[in-house]
Order: sequence, then C-alpha cells, then structure tokens
Amino acid sequence: MSNIQVCRAVVHETFEVLTENVLESRAEFSLGLPRRGNLREALERLYPRLTSVGCYPALQRDQRGLTLYVLERKNKDNLTIYIVLAAMTFFTVFLSGLALSAAGERIEGAGGISWSPLAYTLGLLVPLLLHELGHWSLMRLYSTPSSLPYLVPAPPLQLGFLGTFGAVINLRWLPPSADALSLMAIAGPLAGYLAALPLAIYGLSTSVPAAELPEDTISLNLIPLSFVLIYSLFYSEGGYVLLSSLAFASYVVFFVTFLNLIPVAMLDGGHVVRGVAGARAHWFVSRAFIVGLVVLAILNPNFMLFALLALLLFFLSGGRHPGPALMIEGSGKVSFVVALLYGILFVLTIPLPV
Repeated sequence: MSNIQVCRAVVHETFEVLTENVLESRAEFSLGLPRRGNLREALERLYPRLTSVGCYPALQRDQRGLTLYVLERKNKDNLTIYIVLAAMTFFTVFLSGLALSAAGERIEGAGGISWSPLAYTLGLLVPLLLHELGHWSLMRLYSTPSSLPYLVPAPPLQLGFLGTFGAVINLRWLPPSADALSLMAIAGPLAGYLAALPLAIYGLSTSVPAAELPEDTISLNLIPLSFVLIYSLFYSEGGYVLLSSLAFASYVVFFVTFLNLIPVAMLDGGHVVRGVAGARAHWFVSRAFIVGLVVLAILNPNFMLFALLALLLFFLSGGRHPGPALMIEGSGKVSFVVALLYGILFVLTIPLPV
C-alpha cells in the first residue's frame, strides 16, 4: 500500500469523509464530523499520524466546510552534508578566533582561556546550535517535519566576516497549531540566549578596561541591553572595554538573537506574533515594525542592517505568514507565556546606540 493510501485510511479513521479525490501523491478530503472527540482533538491526533508516514496535511475552511489537503513527500537527510558543513564551520570560526587571539596578545592584561581561539569558537557555535536545537526539540514534540540543525560556514574574520552565517533548520512543513508555532519559535531564541548569558558574564569579567581605544580596534556602535547591564556589574566607572574573544562571541549571539526576534515574515519573531496574535496582528505588526526600523535607520545609520533585512524578508514573503497547517487556534495560557518570554528576550537583546 502506498503512503497516500495509508494516509487516506488514517483520515477515514479520524473523520467522516463526505467526498474525496485521491491521486498518486496527493489527496483532497471534504471532512464531516470527527469520529471521536471534538474537532480540535481530532486534528491534533491526525497531524502526527499523517506526518509520521510522510504525508503533509493542510486544512482550509470555506463556504463548502472543511477541506483537508494531503501531500506525500519523501525527505531524506544526507548526514555527510551536515558533517562537512560542521567541519568547515568549525575551521572558519576557529580561524576567526585566531585573529581575535592575536589581537589580544598586543593588549596588556589580556590572556587566559576567554581570549583563546577555542573560546570564540565554542562561545559562538554552542549557543547558535542550542538555538536551533530548541526549535528542533519542539518540532519533534509536535511531529513537525524538519531537517536536522546544520551549521553554515562563512569566510573568517580576516576576510571581514565572522566565520559562520549561523545555524539553520529546514522547516519542511508548518506545525499543526498556533500553540505549536509560537512555542517552536520562542524555544530557539530562549535556548540560545540562556546558553550565551553565562558566557557573556565570564567573557566580560575577563575583558580589559582601557582609557582609550588602541589603533586598528573596531568600535561597536550598537550594544545589546544585556551587555550594557553585565558591563555595569564589572565596570561601574564606565570607559572603554576591550572585549575578550568569548565576550565578543556572546555579543554576536545576542545580536543575532535580536535579528531573529524581528516580527517580520518567517523569522522567529514573525512566527511568535502569528501564533500568539493571529494573521491580522502579524500583518499590522510586521509593517509597523518595518516603518519604525526605516525611521531609525534614517536617524542612525547603524540600524540600516536591521531595516534592510526586514525589508528583504518582507518582500520575499509578500508580507504574509501562512500560519499553522491545521488552523488550530492557540490557548490563552500558552499565548501569554510565549508573549511574555518574547517581550523579555526582545528587550534584553535590543541593541542600544553608544
């Protein structure tokens, strides 16, 4: 029996089917009443049973009632690609760490493990991977098809980059419900931030205060609020601080976390707003946020990166978010918790001009 026939049987076990159109790799069902429980419970049972056998469901409500579309897809992960990309990324990030470590050797008072190339490598890659694993764990919980997390290499710091473009997961299908969508989205930034926080504290504690910046030193013009708060714990008198390799890695993680929290398109922030507040709120918030970023970029060019990223993703997505696959609305408790966590992370990672 083909996968689509197996999925057809699952649909019939879960719902009364009024009409159907089953082809080789896709099917369309007009749904009647659930055979057991209410509609929400039936859909929540149906989704993992379908995705576990390679069938991806989508629900549509119209004047005809409920129509369920099912697509059969076969996705296989090539572990060799993950291993090669991870090795390349570790190498390019370690090279970047060597550049930071060499710069630290010219600074009086610098030294120790937090100034080493390995500190930069682990301080950057561990939180980025945990960010993606946070997403991945919720995807597994809700049986949402996705790839494994994989690292993306980039040119090293010696060539003007950071050694990596981050870690990503290929989301192969939408999660079933608004709760699943918002929890999946917030789990990544939360895991990455919590991993980076103690590293940032230790990294800043081992950084070196300076009366003035040495020559050839890059000045950071936007500082995440968390960095400002941690800085105030160790350097109450103010002034310049030459960041250790570990502190700089944590700075990058906080910066990337805020980028992900921008509530536009399919970024984590866009997922959260769509899952918590719905399609209309996502439409309004994404556009209002883009306008705000453009205004900030005009007033302060340091915000140009944020504005360009938000505009690019907005146009690539058409300004829309498809929402959950089965259009299951979220619960108030989950929405409140996710919105609270999102707000806290957004504030703690917001970049402040200095």
